[in-house]
Amino acid sequence: MSQRQTALLVTEIGQHLSKATRPIPEPKDGEVLVKITVAGLNPHDAKSRDDGLSIKGSLPAVLASDITGHVVRVGPNVTHFKQGDHIFGQALLAITRPPGYTDAELATLPTNLVTAAVALFDSTGLNIPSPLDTTALKFNYEEASILIVGGGSNTGRFAIQLAAITGIGKIIVVASLNGEADLKALGATHVIDRTNPGTHIAADVKSIVGDDSIYALDTINAPEDQYIGVEALSNTKTGKFARLRPRGPVDESKLSAKKPLGFETLNILGASNVRTATSVPLWERVSGLVAEGKIKPTSFKVIKGLDLDKANMTLDGYSNGALSGQWQVHI
Repeated sequence: MSQRQTALLVTEIGQHLSKATRPIPEPKDGEVLVKITVAGLNPHDAKSRDDGLSIKGSLPAVLASDITGHVVRVGPNVTHFKQGDHIFGQALLAITRPPGYTDAELATLPTNLVTAAVALFDSTGLNIPSPLDTTALKFNYEEASILIVGGGSNTGRFAIQLAAITGIGKIIVVASLNGEADLKALGATHVIDRTNPGTHIAADVKSIVGDDSIYALDTINAPEDQYIGVEALSNTKTGKFARLRPRGPVDESKLSAKKPLGFETLNILGASNVRTATSVPLWERVSGLVAEGKIKPTSFKVIKGLDLDKANMTLDGYSNGALSGQWQVHI
């Protein structure tokens, strides 16, 4: 095996990736070395390149934490994996690959699925009792509702599936009506046209659940448009608003009226190694949920090989809003 490898690296925050060689690391205690076959790029990777999200102080850095590949070397005290195992996961936490799906399909899961789970179940998110937690026995899922703004996004689609697995009674999604049948097949109970004005969306939500909406997740909007989810929250209860884009406060000037009891804004970090209370139980069940068809991979687009220009163009597209979804580097 060569002692060096080619990689696309962030060497300076705010600048394009560069291509260089770097040493192949030796796995340490509890680590495995994986030869990557697919690496998934997501919008947060553009934030890492442009703003230093999660990588400040650790340059040069490699992006793309959604991976599939083969274990080629095992470090000391590793018991779950052996050389040759086919795995997928989120960089620092992986599991054996379940049958029936391609590497590319499985690489759509890690970050977006974990982010959705953190948004719904983690104490830093909406804190809906996870069905894996004993406290869930005391929670009336059937009477609960959740609003997912951006239900057609990859994270939104996984949030729908997790909410459906959990048994939440009303899963209300704001998305394009072109995908309504698909979103309902994933578990959405209601789909509201995303082109409606924010106040109309809120009125539609209230026509479904009355003034009882206390859980809202926005997977796509910047702060200036996050009022849409907040507008739909209850006026007689304190609601929780989870968001994936936390730059600045929600623009409350766009609300039709102030929320009398206020609302809690929750910034979501979908990192398995940071949100272990939620991610570890999830990863223990992912293979089974995928095999049972309860968690379905999402769509993706392909970059063949370590194409520096295409990788930078993809990250630029995330940054300026021209691109969405997952782009994968196939090696």
